[in-house]
Amino acid sequence: MQARSLRVTRVASLYLLQASMFEFIRKHLTVVMIIFFPLVIFAFVFVGVDTSFLTQRSPVVARVAGQDITQADWDFAHRQWADRNRNIPVQQLDSPTARYGTLERMVRDQVINAAIRDRHYLVSDAQLARELQNQPEIAALRGADGRLDIEAYRALLAQSGLSPESYEANVRYQLATQQVLGVVQEASLTTPRLARNAAGSVFQRRDVQLAHLQPADYADKVEVTPAALQDYYQAHLALFQQPEQVDVEYVVLDLDSIMPSIQISEDELRQYYESNKGGYARAPEQRRASHILINSDASMSESEREAARAKAESLLAQVRENPARFAELARAESEDPGTRDNGGDLGFMGRGEMVSAFDDAVFNMSKGAISNLVATEYGFHIIELTDIKPADIPSFEEVHERLEQDVKRNLANTQFIEAADQLRNLAHEQPDSLEPLAGALGLQIQSAKAVERDNAASAPEALRNPAVLDALFSSRATQEKLNIDAVDTGSSQVVTARVSEFHPARQQSFEEVQPQVEAQFRAQESAKLAQADGEAKLKAWQASPDDAQLAESVTVSRVNPQGLDETSLRQVMATPTDALPQFLGFVQFDGSYLIVKVTAIAPLENPDMPAQEQARLTSAYEQQIAQMQAVAELEAYYEVLKQQYKVQIRVPNPIGG
Repeated sequence: MQARSLRVTRVASLYLLQASMFEFIRKHLTVVMIIFFPLVIFAFVFVGVDTSFLTQRSPVVARVAGQDITQADWDFAHRQWADRNRNIPVQQLDSPTARYGTLERMVRDQVINAAIRDRHYLVSDAQLARELQNQPEIAALRGADGRLDIEAYRALLAQSGLSPESYEANVRYQLATQQVLGVVQEASLTTPRLARNAAGSVFQRRDVQLAHLQPADYADKVEVTPAALQDYYQAHLALFQQPEQVDVEYVVLDLDSIMPSIQISEDELRQYYESNKGGYARAPEQRRASHILINSDASMSESEREAARAKAESLLAQVRENPARFAELARAESEDPGTRDNGGDLGFMGRGEMVSAFDDAVFNMSKGAISNLVATEYGFHIIELTDIKPADIPSFEEVHERLEQDVKRNLANTQFIEAADQLRNLAHEQPDSLEPLAGALGLQIQSAKAVERDNAASAPEALRNPAVLDALFSSRATQEKLNIDAVDTGSSQVVTARVSEFHPARQQSFEEVQPQVEAQFRAQESAKLAQADGEAKLKAWQASPDDAQLAESVTVSRVNPQGLDETSLRQVMATPTDALPQFLGFVQFDGSYLIVKVTAIAPLENPDMPAQEQARLTSAYEQQIAQMQAVAELEAYYEVLKQQYKVQIRVPNPIGG
């Protein structure tokens, strides 16, 4: 065993209560089924069965390794994706391209899962623990004693809507995915010569001059008449529809509102300090240990493991007889190559850095002591504790302010949990009004008008949670005007609300939206004028290049497009070298018109650039090429996996292919 391999963190504590609840439900579910199954049959006999319920099935949109992905699966996954990306405009969220992207991700996950399952890739608790320890946000949650603050861990994940179980399952999946794809990633090789040649293509540059005709420069030339605006409005009615809106009353319960009411005495504060001062250490306690390891693992037979144990017990007896020989015996007999030459010395370590059994032994020994045999997944250890560095703990006065905040927050957390339960109960038990719960909890009823389901910015911050918005537009809220169920909207915040007024979607009249109609009409017509003028100038300058009115020359490349959109840049870079100089014209995505004069091919490297800077850029180019090749090889390998698992996607790709 390598010494470094010992340094793993423990996985977050098992949630025993949750497991026992699941076991209880599992056992009693059988009883429930036995009791109610005859009643179900009785109901079917006398009431009848809707056969459509048994026969109707959501259409299959894809198949992977014999497993179907249905339209319902796809719709559900896309709604989840859309809820996580509310910052994206609604039109893009539900576009055919976005929906197809969700399906492709589902297929990819199914393919990777099939490969993980077929190849029996497993992620051990130790691997998971190492990965979590490498994440700074989680590592920072360890106290002075090295133990993970489980409540802080839960709170951190809750901010992203995750539980420890779901997050750790996702980390395991990512690690298993790395095992599937790791073969290709590690085998990917790009030679310097290949990278250099590819860089010449990918990072080639063009010297160009630009003329950019902006629609705003033509706005004053647009003829705006009442008839033209009416025609535009009638042709674009969909742009002027007001979506469903609700006027809302709501209350917010959060931790910060409770904190000011918490009072704590100095005696209580000092008592808390004495019980928890280890958690305020500037540096945690560290211990230095040496060990002798005799390897033993699950792959060994029982007789081999017994032989290893016997050898370890013999060595332990020799150490106990003469502790001064510990280093000598470690150099001669230890099977840990990482520490053997140093007499078994592991150096200083903090609590939680070792596997559980080893860690417990080290931190329960006195200086100079020799342990009994300690069995871990790596084998049998004999441990000598050689030194102790006590924790550096500040005085009560030094941490007084932090103590006060911590104690108040702990007490506020307790009160918040109780108040949140009361809020949930009152919102449900007295659903016709928010006043009873606001009065009972001392909360202020706030209001918001014209809140839209698909426009979070139309709502106050507390109402922007997708679950809150969905509840506000349910029939319970809009038609029955009942309180929505309380929603946890973030770290230590709970919201409930009710709709005071519902405004159905409607077509806005021309009079209501006339300013927007005019602005959009003017923008459309300005773009047309800019394009017409641009095309005329392009034709004239192609015939008479000396008359061209262009900006100073700039150098464009795929790495630095200088504002050119992808389509324009692709054509500029594809311009034949024997046709230069050449004029090109492009309509831009913002309605502007761009005239480009491609004058020359610029060298890959600037001749005036210092040699050291050129070498740095060349190295950067080659690294990017290597990364591109690795990505391409991964995609090619994924295509092989798709064929292996007989992937079928039964809906057309909206962008072709």
